[in-house]
Amino acid sequence: MAKKNKKDAQPTSAANDNMGKYSVKTSSKKLNKREALIRILTIILIILLLFLFGLFACTTYISNGNFTVTTNADAFNAGIAISETPDFSNPARILEGSAFENMREGTYPLLPADINDYDGSHNFLTEDGMYYFTYSFYVKNTGTEKAGYTAKLNVESATQGADEAVRVMVTHNGESTVFAKPTLGSTSVLEAYADKNFVSSRQVAGFTNEDFEAGAVDRFTVAIWFEGDDPECVDDILEGEIKFSMDLKLIETLDDSGEAA
Repeated sequence: MAKKNKKDAQPTSAANDNMGKYSVKTSSKKLNKREALIRILTIILIILLLFLFGLFACTTYISNGNFTVTTNADAFNAGIAISETPDFSNPARILEGSAFENMREGTYPLLPADINDYDGSHNFLTEDGMYYFTYSFYVKNTGTEKAGYTAKLNVESATQGADEAVRVMVTHNGESTVFAKPTLGSTSVLEAYADKNFVSSRQVAGFTNEDFEAGAVDRFTVAIWFEGDDPECVDDILEGEIKFSMDLKLIETLDDSGEAA
C-alpha cells in the first residue's frame, strides 16, 4: 500500500481547520440567537407581570369602596376623631364606605324619608326602582381644648362622565344641601334639584367648624345618586365609576407673632 507523504496530508489538515472555524462561527451565531430570544422572552415576561400588577391594583382599588373619610395626623393628635357610631367606642383616622352596588338612577323628589337615619354605609333601592347610596359618620373633639377643623368633600375619580349627572346631598347636623356640577356648557347654571354647584371640577363642597368645643360631636350624612331628571343621565354614565373622599384637617390657631400655637 502506498504511503501518503506530508504534502498529501496538508490539504486535509487545512480543510479540518476551516471546518473548525466554520463550526465556531456557527455555534457563535446560535448562541447569539439564543441570547436574543432569552432577552425577548424576558421583556415579554416583565410586560406581562406589569400588566397583571396593574390589573390587580385596579381591581383592588375598585373593590375598596367608593367613599372614604380621613383625618390628617395633626387633627387626630389634637383630638379630632371620626366614627361610624355616636358612642365612639372605636375612634379612627380612616373610615371607608361600601362599594356602590348596581348603581342606577334615582331622583330627588323620591328620596326615602329615612335617608339620614342610618349610621355607616346604607344602600337604598326603593319600590320605584330608585337607587341611593348614603354614608353617615360622626366627628368628635375627644381632646380637652377647643379646636377647629375643615372638611373637604372631593371627587377622587369618575369614569364615563359619571360626575356630570351625580347629585350629592350633604346633611350636616340636620341641615341638608344638594350639590351638583353646573349645567353642561355652563359655569354657574344650577342643575335640577341642586342647591349649589360643585366648588370646582373635583371639589364638591367644603365645611368649617372653627369653634369645636371639647366633647362636641358633628354628624354628617352624604347621600349620592344619579339624577334621573338630568339630561346627562344616560346609560353610559350609569355604567361609569365614581369615587368620593372627605378629608378633615385641623385649623391651626396662631399666636400674637403669627406662628402656629
